[in-house]
Amino acid sequence: MPEIARRDFLKLVGVGASGAAAAGCAEKVEKLIPYVVQPEEITPGRPVFYASTCTECSVGCGIVVKTREGRPIKLEGNPEHPINKGRLCSKAQASVGRTYSPDRFHGPMKRDESGALQPISWDDAIALVADAVKKNPAGTAVLGGDPGDTANTVIDQVVAALGAKRVTTLPFSGEALREATRLVFGVASEPVFDLSGADLILDFGAETFESGPSPVEHQRQWAEARDIDADAHAHDGGAKLVYIGSRLSLTASSSDQWLAARPGSEGVLALALARAAIEGGLGGDANAALLAGPLARYDAESAASQTDIPAETIVKLGRALAKAKSALALPPGVAVTSRHAVGANAAVLVLNQVLGAVGRSVTIPPEIANARSRAKFRDVLTLADQMKSGAISVLLVHHANPVYSLPKSAGFADALSNVGLVVAFASAADETSARAQLVLPDHAPLESWGDVRSRSGVRGMIQPSFRPLYDTRSVPDTLLAIARAANAGAALPAGDFRTIVAAAWADTDARAAQLRGGVFEATAPAANAAFDASKLDVAAPELTGAGELTLLAFPHVNLSDGRGAALALLQEIPDTVTHVLWESWAEISLATATKLGVENGDILKVATGAGELEVAAFVRGGIRDDVIAIPTGQGHTVGRYASKEDNGMPGVARGVNVADLLSAATDEAGGQAWLAERAAVSNAGKHRRLPMLQFSDNKRGRQLGEVTTLAALAGHGEHHESHEILKPYDPAADAADEQYAATFQARGEKSIKESPYRWGMTVDLDKCTGCTACITACYVENNVAVVGEQEVRNVRPMTWLRIDRWVGDGQTDFGNEMGRIQTAPSGEKLGEVDVRNAPIMCQQCGAAPCEPVCPVIATYHNEEGLNGMIYNRCIGTRYCANNCPYKVRRFNYFDNQIQRWPSPMELGLNPDVTVRAQGVMEKCTFCVQRIQFARQDAKNAGGHDAVIADGAVQTACQQTCPSNAITFGNLRDGASAVSQKAAGKRGYHALHVLNTRPAVTYLSKVVRGPAV
Repeated sequence: MPEIARRDFLKLVGVGASGAAAAGCAEKVEKLIPYVVQPEEITPGRPVFYASTCTECSVGCGIVVKTREGRPIKLEGNPEHPINKGRLCSKAQASVGRTYSPDRFHGPMKRDESGALQPISWDDAIALVADAVKKNPAGTAVLGGDPGDTANTVIDQVVAALGAKRVTTLPFSGEALREATRLVFGVASEPVFDLSGADLILDFGAETFESGPSPVEHQRQWAEARDIDADAHAHDGGAKLVYIGSRLSLTASSSDQWLAARPGSEGVLALALARAAIEGGLGGDANAALLAGPLARYDAESAASQTDIPAETIVKLGRALAKAKSALALPPGVAVTSRHAVGANAAVLVLNQVLGAVGRSVTIPPEIANARSRAKFRDVLTLADQMKSGAISVLLVHHANPVYSLPKSAGFADALSNVGLVVAFASAADETSARAQLVLPDHAPLESWGDVRSRSGVRGMIQPSFRPLYDTRSVPDTLLAIARAANAGAALPAGDFRTIVAAAWADTDARAAQLRGGVFEATAPAANAAFDASKLDVAAPELTGAGELTLLAFPHVNLSDGRGAALALLQEIPDTVTHVLWESWAEISLATATKLGVENGDILKVATGAGELEVAAFVRGGIRDDVIAIPTGQGHTVGRYASKEDNGMPGVARGVNVADLLSAATDEAGGQAWLAERAAVSNAGKHRRLPMLQFSDNKRGRQLGEVTTLAALAGHGEHHESHEILKPYDPAADAADEQYAATFQARGEKSIKESPYRWGMTVDLDKCTGCTACITACYVENNVAVVGEQEVRNVRPMTWLRIDRWVGDGQTDFGNEMGRIQTAPSGEKLGEVDVRNAPIMCQQCGAAPCEPVCPVIATYHNEEGLNGMIYNRCIGTRYCANNCPYKVRRFNYFDNQIQRWPSPMELGLNPDVTVRAQGVMEKCTFCVQRIQFARQDAKNAGGHDAVIADGAVQTACQQTCPSNAITFGNLRDGASAVSQKAAGKRGYHALHVLNTRPAVTYLSKVVRGPAV
């Protein structure tokens, strides 16, 4: 740290001794001017919250932006929003990092003759584009994603005024489902699925919990539908989930039964189940007519030959559907979108009609005009052809990265060389901006105005919570300026984009909407929806290529279509199924690996008719032998974290882009066909160790992921595994009190027994889906450092919270992760899924093994039962980490504050949490800063001795959890929610035989048995 000079000290002495000392130990102080007129809403040290809408995906969840002294530092879910109801996914939690990305452009840039980008003024840049547009309006095209409802309207107006054309591109846009809904119900909209009242749910590869229609909403509804502690589900266990797909995905891991169907056969299976349900007693004249008509040729035997699911299983599941009170089917997802995806989606909608779910659990909303409704992959291919022919002279690209996201076979990247002027509106550097002659940077999402109409009745407002950090402008404002400079102003709306947004909300109470985050009404069904199955056309997928394996390109749970790769935090959050991070992988089965002679990390050469690439193998039991699965999202060549630039290799791709293996195929609706290729796979003869954070799914009999049965909970059977018998919390018998009371009294301090608090937590394994939202929230809330790929390979992550994935009864490793799932004689994998996701954080042990071994008492026990850390006292012996049986303590090997938070990322740090220095230990604190805030609020309201009310403190992981699996509170309060849950029949302590007396109680997963 720089020393303060005598002259500088005298200059600053008027500020006060503390201010001068602080200045001398920090960077150069540019301004020391306080608020002249302090804003009413700003109280130094207290957060200010703004309601807005998340734009990381098309769902449009409501968010509350937490700011400190004008800086956004954390996103929370908006409790009033009807979709997410206060919960958020990993992608939304990490998106605050887009504001402080070191890859952001600081202002408009123009590429010079050498190919380097140089600053240019906004006026000159707009004049340059306007001149090019005026020369050839018909040759001007606007290509982009979804900027929001009003922004879409403005862009349409600009395009019309200029006489240009507009094309919308969204990699995961759901064209097939909308077209299927139009064919079956006459309304081109996306159905709304409600899982909360269902008792039997079929997921036809929808990947409900990671990339489905509304992951956060559906996790919450699924948890409600199977809440074992609710009176309605205490005896029957609530909803059962059957997953139908070719790999044991995140959603499949939470299911009760996995049917490993052939990819692309979902439509045939749905119609066969519909027929079996009708034959099983699901009567009615309408169903009888279907049996004699569209369902006549979909018998169980013929479906079995096309799906690889035994006819007996199809019949049994059909009967189960007929007996169910509220069954529901979810349509196929992105990975199984084939050339005949419309037919498959339509088949699932027909099944829902047969089950009586339409109007009960499935709502067919009215059509709404938004970016998703207009997005057509076929239109992008047409635009690429026009670019190749030279018909496009000006291309304006916004809210999209088509050079990366489109398949190479589409020829888009090559066609850019035929376009005279390519303009990118990207906020941060990406592959498309690297090919642009002009960059006119957009605001970051938290700096923008706008709105989102994600579904009928739900209209979310987007408002900025931060002044633009750099010299950027919103895309609508820039396009309006270009159009006005091109003399098209008379046909355009007046004012800037903020004024236009205000006008768009003029028919509502805009102030109330701004405070609430939008206008939320119930989604009403379309008045003109009428069922018609006469146009049903289901066909097997058409796969090109001569390979033996079907290529399954599935959306990465956090990186999505690749937009998440630019965020270091999302790169460092491991995929829960494989625990791989910072890299791509290819999942293959044990049999395929044996045939190829490969093990984990061996490089595979994967070739299709569209291209080839090399990727590391991940060998597992939870995948069909005829499938190779590769996640989307990696393979970027631009970006500090998206590419290997952060590893000193700029321009080198991080992982692989699976789109390079895909042909530019479309489905019947014009959407992209992701399931279209066969892959030839061979051993490349190389090896690269995958960065992973868990190397075995075998818990080896340890109390780390426990299960029980419905019979055991009812007192009619035994638990599947050895459980600790927990009793209601008794302060008099608390080992923490026994061990530390004497210490406190010897120092003459208040006895630990006199504290009204013993903070504790419960984690419900029956609700946890492994979605990783809790991990991301912990990183953001507690300033946890991202260490990068190489340190992860060295097994030195800094994460305070991880999710361990355990399979079965401890008799298997990753080689066969199926647990109790049996293999039928014909090779189909059937039966019960037994995967347990166990979030592991500091257990705040009452008899903590880490404390007595610390030579400087840096880790200690406070009077409220928390295992605390004094960072300034820690000398880094790491004795505590060696003595921790849960392995939740992390050691700072490097000065992460400098290395891992390059400017301006430090602006996003939480000022309530210390940024730890190099050479100290750190770990979960139960968000002690939030406890302190609640304590102060209680004192302000009720005096010095006021007790914090139950529920007044929510840890970051608890607050964001979509399935409400985490409960936190005071164990000394017998009426608190955490005390009652901890004392339930399902409660156990991890590794309880060590007598560490954890404050975290796990609630065992409930085995309900397969649906058939």
